[in-house]
Amino acid sequence: MQSKNKKLLFKKSIYYLIGFAPLIITLFIYSYIPEQVPSHYTVLGEIANWDYKGKVLIIPFLLAVFTYFKPKVFIETFESQSEKSVSDAATMLFLISINLLSMLELFTALKGEDFLSKFNFYNLLSCIICFIFIFLGYIFSNCTRNSTFCIKIPMHFMDDDVWKKIHHNLGSYWFSSSIVFLPIGMVCGNHYILFLLVLQIILVILFPISITYFYIKNHKK
Repeated sequence: MQSKNKKLLFKKSIYYLIGFAPLIITLFIYSYIPEQVPSHYTVLGEIANWDYKGKVLIIPFLLAVFTYFKPKVFIETFESQSEKSVSDAATMLFLISINLLSMLELFTALKGEDFLSKFNFYNLLSCIICFIFIFLGYIFSNCTRNSTFCIKIPMHFMDDDVWKKIHHNLGSYWFSSSIVFLPIGMVCGNHYILFLLVLQIILVILFPISITYFYIKNHKK
C-alpha cells in the first residue's frame, strides 16, 4: 500500500511539474524578454506583426489553470486499468505538447528574427508526427475493443487473441520507431530533414498500416 501511494505521489508530482513549468520559467525570465515580441508570421516564417510581451504569459497561465482544475472538474470513470492508463497518457501528451508550444513562443520572443532565421518548421512537423504516434503506440498497446482508438473489427472476423496481438505489435512498433525518429527530427537540418520526413511517413505510417491491412484481409479469408 505504501509503495502504491509513493507511486501515485510521484505521478502527481510529474503531472503538476509539467503543467506549471512553463509559467514558472516564463515568470523567471520575464524581465529579460523585449517589450515587443512577434505575434504574427507569414507562410515563410517571417515576422509580420509585433505585440506587447505580456502575451507570452497567456499560454503558460491557461496551462497552469487547466493543470490545477482538471483533476477536480473532470471526474472520469473507467472500465479497466488500461483505459485509465490511456487517459493519463493522453493528458500527459497534451501537457507536453502545450509545453513545447509555450517554449517555442518564448524562444521566439527572446530571439525574434534571429531565432526564426535558424528555425526549421520541418523539424517541428517531424516531432509532431513522432508525438502523435508515440501516443497512438501507447494506446494500441493497452486498448480494449471498446476503446475509442482501436481497429474496429467485428468479433466474428477475428478472435480476441489475434486482435490483441495485432494491436500490441502495431502499438509497440509505433512507439519504438517514433522514439528513434524523435531526436533525429530535432537535430536534422538542411535538405536531410525533407528526406527524413519522407522516410518517417513511409516507415512509421504507410508500412505498418499496409502490413496490418493485408494481414487482416488474409485472416478474414
